[in-house]
Amino acid sequence: MARRSYSLPFFPLGVFLLPGERTGLHIFEPRYRQLIEELEQALESGLEGSNRFGIPFHYEDMTASTGSLARLVEVKKVHPGGRKDIVVECVGHFETQRFQQQMEAKLYPGGHVVDRDMNLGHPLTAAQRERIGEIKTLLQNSKDVDVDQLSDQTLQDLTQWLGLPPAHKHRLLILSGAQRAAFIDGVLRWTKLVLQQEVHIHKGFFPN
Repeated sequence: MARRSYSLPFFPLGVFLLPGERTGLHIFEPRYRQLIEELEQALESGLEGSNRFGIPFHYEDMTASTGSLARLVEVKKVHPGGRKDIVVECVGHFETQRFQQQMEAKLYPGGHVVDRDMNLGHPLTAAQRERIGEIKTLLQNSKDVDVDQLSDQTLQDLTQWLGLPPAHKHRLLILSGAQRAAFIDGVLRWTKLVLQQEVHIHKGFFPN
């Protein structure tokens, strides 16, 4: 079944969010001030379906065709001259089918997109959970973390506490199958190595 395509305003940023995650943004460019004003109107009118915009992930001078689907949560502060501090929340992800440098009769860019499922509910493998168990032990020893509160059955469980940078979270969106599994394995190996080094530093020495 073909995915439904729809029009979406864009605000490219070096930000990649997972569903439910929130972040603060400072809005100062006229084109994005126009966008936020429209989202404010939708929010105040209860038109939740119109309170949506896309954040194409911008990383290392490249803007991806994929990104976070977001909604305006609140305007925290209005500065002189119309600048604003806002809070937005991720409600999903998208893939761009057609990009417009400027949407019709608007200042801001946009495009036609389709929803993209990140499949965060996919279960982790036994080997991955074993490695996570080793990471939990290191966390408990070096940071006094209550590891019993850290779930490890699905990818979503892992992303909620591992602290992945935006680029890594975006990789989880665009990779699938064996490539995604290999990437997760690499992240877990690297995390374990870093924590092991932290333990050695805490004890007064650093391994070569």
